[in-house]
Amino acid sequence: MKDYVTGDDVLFVENKIKKLKYYPTPNELWKEMKGRFRRKAELGSILEYFLNSNMIIFDMGRIVWIWNPKESKRIFSNKGLIIL
Repeated sequence: MKDYVTGDDVLFVENKIKKLKYYPTPNELWKEMKGRFRRKAELGSILEYFLNSNMIIFDMGRIVWIWNPKESKRIFSNKGLIIL
């Protein structure tokens, strides 16, 4: 097994969060990974990346996917939008 996170790992976690029918805690998500990572720190680093990129939020300890590229594109393509 590897000791580092790859882009495939990030995409795998993203898809897993989106496909789950519930909002998992980090520990529940770890169990869903079924041995994909050797250490919880690897999953934690991916969740930290998602959090810092405003892709997820934690609501009462549960992971909620909030990133919506289509909506973001619509908002940022608004010609009247002023970004400070």
